Amino acid sequence: MKLPDLRKLPAFAKAQAWGLAVGFALAWLAVDKLHLNFWAMLLGLFASWIGWEFLFARSAPSTRTDIPAMAYGIATGFAFPWIGVALAGLLDYLHP
Repeated sequence: MKLPDLRKLPAFAKAQAWGLAVGFALAWLAVDKLHLNFWAMLLGLFASWIGWEFLFARSAPSTRTDIPAMAYGIATGFAFPWIGVALAGLLDYLHP
């Protein structure tokens, strides 16, 4: 299996991947400390990411390389794992 060459990704995708990596690491730490379900966090992460791709990917500034576009990419990447943490917390709250 050949891994994708990350150097060929657009700058927006690199910013989003960086935000996703940092957000995932911090969200994993929060899930561990709060004793929440890791798999529920992953489910929320992937559901929010796929939903964002379907709804907002066409309007994303994916070809731009300016500071606001990079900040938008980092912020969206950082938010996906935390939506997963919110889902894990909600499911833990609803569990009898």
